[in-house]
Amino acid sequence: MRTIDRLKIETLREALAERGVEMEFLETGAEALDRLKELVPLGTEVQTGSSTTLDQIGFTGWLNELHAEGKLRYFRAETQNTDDAASRNENRRQATLAEYFIGSVNALTEDGIAVAADAGGTRVGGYVFAALNVIWVVGINKIEPTLEAAVRRVWEVALPGEDARIKSLGGHGSEVGKMVLFYNEARHGRIRMLLVGEELGF
Repeated sequence: MRTIDRLKIETLREALAERGVEMEFLETGAEALDRLKELVPLGTEVQTGSSTTLDQIGFTGWLNELHAEGKLRYFRAETQNTDDAASRNENRRQATLAEYFIGSVNALTEDGIAVAADAGGTRVGGYVFAALNVIWVVGINKIEPTLEAAVRRVWEVALPGEDARIKSLGGHGSEVGKMVLFYNEARHGRIRMLLVGEELGF
């Protein structure tokens, strides 16, 4: 567990604000879950990237429950019971336009550059432009001092962790097909980050 440096957190908040990203700091994953429940309205369209972080804090399960009850549309839940590749692909394409796209990033520099990698591109597709609102939940373990270190973290930490997770579920593993660096968000307020003072995700 990393020690939380409050000064560095505030410096990071200011750096992200200059890049068009609004950041909130929350002590625990439980607090992050409560905040997400406040931020994501009922009756909306929601998509998530494949995210160990969201699974760990219980957000994915909450979305599945609301989708089953008809209280919101969760694109990812719609594909869980179909093996039709064309249908799944169309769902993912539409999901990049969701009103709320929630996920995480693989690394974050101390001066506010976010690094997100993806195998196919459905996650970063929503992040980059298409989704109306993007919320990233980021564990404090993903902060790196430099961009070089952040990119190295993708290959040395995030990819091996995700690859092992996929294989443990019977899949063929993971890969980095696309990698995006977020230097600036032109639509200020479109991306919000919930930085959590716990180690979450890979």
